Amino acid sequence: MSQEAKNLPLSLSHAAAAAVGKLKLLWDCWNDLEGVEKSYLPQETKEPPKAYADRIKRTTFDNRFEPAIKDYAGLLSVFSLNQDAAQSILDNKDNIDQQGNDIWSFFHEADQMVLRDGWCAILVEFPPDNPDIQSQADLLASDRHPYLVAIDRRDILNWRFAYVSGKPKLQRVTIQERRLEPDGEFGEVEQIYYRVLKPGEYAVYQIVEGSGGQNQLILVDSGTTSLSEIPLVCYSVTEGKLFSAKPPFLNLAKINIEHYQKRSQLNEVLRKCNLPVPVRRGLIRTADDLQKVPPLVIGPNSVIDIPENGDFFFAEPSGAAIAASREDIKDREAAMDRMTLDFLTSGKHQKTATEVVLDSTKTSANLKGVARRKESAAQQIFQLWVQYTGEPTGGSIAMDDSLLQMPLDPQATEKLESLAQTGFISQRTLLLLLQRGKVLPRQFDVDAEVAATEAAGNQIQIEEV
Repeated sequence: MSQEAKNLPLSLSHAAAAAVGKLKLLWDCWNDLEGVEKSYLPQETKEPPKAYADRIKRTTFDNRFEPAIKDYAGLLSVFSLNQDAAQSILDNKDNIDQQGNDIWSFFHEADQMVLRDGWCAILVEFPPDNPDIQSQADLLASDRHPYLVAIDRRDILNWRFAYVSGKPKLQRVTIQERRLEPDGEFGEVEQIYYRVLKPGEYAVYQIVEGSGGQNQLILVDSGTTSLSEIPLVCYSVTEGKLFSAKPPFLNLAKINIEHYQKRSQLNEVLRKCNLPVPVRRGLIRTADDLQKVPPLVIGPNSVIDIPENGDFFFAEPSGAAIAASREDIKDREAAMDRMTLDFLTSGKHQKTATEVVLDSTKTSANLKGVARRKESAAQQIFQLWVQYTGEPTGGSIAMDDSLLQMPLDPQATEKLESLAQTGFISQRTLLLLLQRGKVLPRQFDVDAEVAATEAAGNQIQIEEV
């Protein structure tokens, strides 16, 4: 890196630079290798350009990477706001990012970014000052409030932090912003800006090429904030260290690429095995014969001259490698299944009850650790939020601990019903236990059902009287 680049905000931190290749592979898999197929299916030696282009078109990328991440992120989307959540957060939970997304949809998208890339950043933004707002009461009564912005890891270019009392504290971070701006009457052009955040202040720059080819740094905007820290949280559900979490599904992406390449090879073998090659023997004996022999034409209206002691036949490849190639592909599919939550989607093979319980137990333990990290990150985000609004506490969220809990079996259900019938537990307690045991759906309204049952019972008593 040149000395000039080191003094510009586009400079990458060592960790960011080291992750570029991995992040590109992850992004390509996420987007079905669209437009980059040739990077993962290179042209073979002496392969004609037309044959290579046709091979690319014939090979379809079976994306196992994206669905696995979305399934996993779906497990993390089941949470609730605790009663200690700040009122301003509750008031804006249905449009937490000023883009129309509620807090659950926002975190669902952020969870996908985190599971794909290892981490993302969540910025707590606040609109510019309004001179009409003179007090906290004015602020709460107005429509001016904080909002959340999820930032892709690729757009966090560099950072610096210091240790205060043994804890890392972010001192500076640079965010790359891509904006579409008008170009002519109807056109658009993408411009890149660099937002540099420091505790209590921010600056937005643009880099333009000046005279002599030298890059010039132009200050576009700057200002101050009311916070003594940078309102940005490094969000990861797998590791706690700032800006260093590894992509948890990187190996899945790599095997998905291998699967794509192996399928391409198998397709070509099958295609060639299905196209036997015509062989005419005995017609060409000398080099001069090559100039005399007419082109071979095969069809219902053509004939083939065969010299004495000659022969004509179709040579077919043996296809001995087809079975091995298919097994190789199956091995990779099995490896991808092991890396994902295939037991939640049943997979292609029928699992025993014991296998399902063991798989659920291992995944549940992992998900609980993931859930704790998400709760911690949300608490940090909410605390930054209330530093803008002046409310005493930001509050927290609660993940659904029973997410992977196995449903009650029929025997346990019968025992609970027996306890209710003999009067050891109430009807309401029975319904709550059945709901927690996943016998009744989550949206089942226990209180409404109890009230309806009691009303029906009272009506029967009145009619009997």
